[in-house]
Amino acid sequence: MNSSAKKIFCFSVSILLGFVGLLLVTKEHSAEAAGEENCGCHPHKAEKTIVHLPVKNGECLSCHKPSGQKHPKFKKEAFLLTDKGKAGLCSECHERKDTKKYVHPPVASGDCIDCHDPHQSDNKFQLKGAGALLCFNCHEKTKLDRTYPHKPIAEGKCLDCHDPHQSDQKFMLKAEGATLCISCHDKAEFTGKSVHAPVAAGKCSACHAPHGTKFNHLLKTSVTDEMYQSFDKANFALCFSCHADTIADSQRTDTETSFRNGMFNLHYLHVNKTTKGRSCKVCHDPHAASQPRLISSKIPGFGSWRIPIRYTKTEVGGTCVVGCHKPKSYDRINPIDNP
Repeated sequence: MNSSAKKIFCFSVSILLGFVGLLLVTKEHSAEAAGEENCGCHPHKAEKTIVHLPVKNGECLSCHKPSGQKHPKFKKEAFLLTDKGKAGLCSECHERKDTKKYVHPPVASGDCIDCHDPHQSDNKFQLKGAGALLCFNCHEKTKLDRTYPHKPIAEGKCLDCHDPHQSDQKFMLKAEGATLCISCHDKAEFTGKSVHAPVAAGKCSACHAPHGTKFNHLLKTSVTDEMYQSFDKANFALCFSCHADTIADSQRTDTETSFRNGMFNLHYLHVNKTTKGRSCKVCHDPHAASQPRLISSKIPGFGSWRIPIRYTKTEVGGTCVVGCHKPKSYDRINPIDNP
């Protein structure tokens, strides 16, 4: 083979090899573009537990579109989102979450990726953090640190009560008033012949702090659990935030209370003592009772024994048959001389 033929042969081979190489490169990049190799150069986006379905299916172009700039020469704006509005892109597949009265600020501003990773996550719903840890990225944790935290707060389950996207209830609550509370608490505890006015109105938060408090039972302020104590109005601060704090001040009255025998104040008799003043909760249930006037059918006694109470109300008074003293009756009009 002469030199001219050799040159033509080598040139033809080089063209053929170049064509084969181009086919291979084209095939490789077409696979990358389809997402089979996750766009080649980028960190793999489908390694974690929860993977966004378009990522899992290699459908990068569902959310990203080429702008015409050569990539990777142009790092920025070579690919653009298919919708300029971030939330608009999400709502192409997902149901809109900004149609109710109250909308979580990140949702309202279209910043879905403040909470969700658009590609993958080890947390359910592709959240960027687990439980309350995600909430504390924006909400101040110290405001929820309490001696007695509400159980969902202690367990980091903010979403037991709050909807993370939108709600028709204030504070993004999942339901209104007591309806939300009885989704966890036993409804039977809040029903009876007599029901405390805040409970009947569905205003549990009138007495309880929904996140936590320094007082037992999530109460907003002090109410003693002790059966006996020296009378101190501070022990009944919560009760007196609604009820008159003069109810047990005077031994004789005809205006401060209906619980009186003639003018003898029976609240004063029970509560206003130096050493054995009774707590309001000794006789009254703070939520609801099977008897009138929120009178409990059984009250804390001594050891495991619970003291029974049978209370009968009349138009002018009533009768108590109780395990801690003889049956007693009272009449506001014609005082009864009990033995």
